[in-house]
Amino acid sequence: MPDATPSLPNLLLASSEIDRDAAARAGHGFVRGLLQDASTKVLEVFGDRTALDGRALGWRAPSAADLDWYENEGVVLYLGRAGESARLALLRPADDSREDLLTLRHVALDLDHDDLAALTTAVALSHWHATHGHCPRCGGATLPRQAGWVRYCPNDGSSHFPRTDPAVIMAVVHPGEGRDDERILLARGPRWKGPHRSVLAGFVEPGESFEAAVARETFEESGVVVDDVRYLGNQPWPFPASLMVGFVATARTTALTPEDGEIEEIGWYSRADVDRGLAEGTLRLPGRISIARSLIEHWYGAELPDGVEGGSA
Repeated sequence: MPDATPSLPNLLLASSEIDRDAAARAGHGFVRGLLQDASTKVLEVFGDRTALDGRALGWRAPSAADLDWYENEGVVLYLGRAGESARLALLRPADDSREDLLTLRHVALDLDHDDLAALTTAVALSHWHATHGHCPRCGGATLPRQAGWVRYCPNDGSSHFPRTDPAVIMAVVHPGEGRDDERILLARGPRWKGPHRSVLAGFVEPGESFEAAVARETFEESGVVVDDVRYLGNQPWPFPASLMVGFVATARTTALTPEDGEIEEIGWYSRADVDRGLAEGTLRLPGRISIARSLIEHWYGAELPDGVEGGSA
């Protein structure tokens, strides 16, 4: 098997030089001041979509209407600082009537690292604000605070913070008799059709380690027993609020028992099988935005050809 010690390279959603400047979020009048500063850069996000300016995000200077939005409890999210400018995202309601709005999945390969990190963060927080408008304790309406990173319940005085759900994603590899015989486990769930395949993944349960989650999810979804679970890398996955933590694990059994309702097709693939499937169009793999793609390429030992489709983690 390839060396599993280095972190996975080229994880697109994990690379950024933006300074989140978290300590500034609680400052009195902080966002208001940024909205009155012409050097501030503002991005409008409509649900999980935004518009591009060429091959970059549509940053613009703040306007009086932006300040009015903020003063009326509209969400203005402080993303941090990039270069000399502060970056804000105005989180608007979804607008299905606008054809120019694109999702993160659509634009990820066009953006530089900082724009990609900014949009990833904004989309994750947009999902959270859209689903946490009421207090889980008393049911009262909550209000955005601390530059969009907290929702506050004025009814009972509680503060609520964004959540991130850790999920494991794993390249399960059977070593066989040597490199030519080594195989990776690839599967398709019910929401994917045709030749799409990816590695297995699942959420970490309360009280569970990452390594235990890898072993449990692999066995539940495939019936395969694994050990030698090794960490490779991670990246955020804001669909809606996951952190995908990538591993490689060694299969000690090969018989497959796909989980009913979760796995529709599953199989072992050698490198020759992958080459043949991609060439013939009988195999489609996750796109470059996903950590799944990086895990498969790490096992394969080289970059795979373009022309595969994105979507899975």
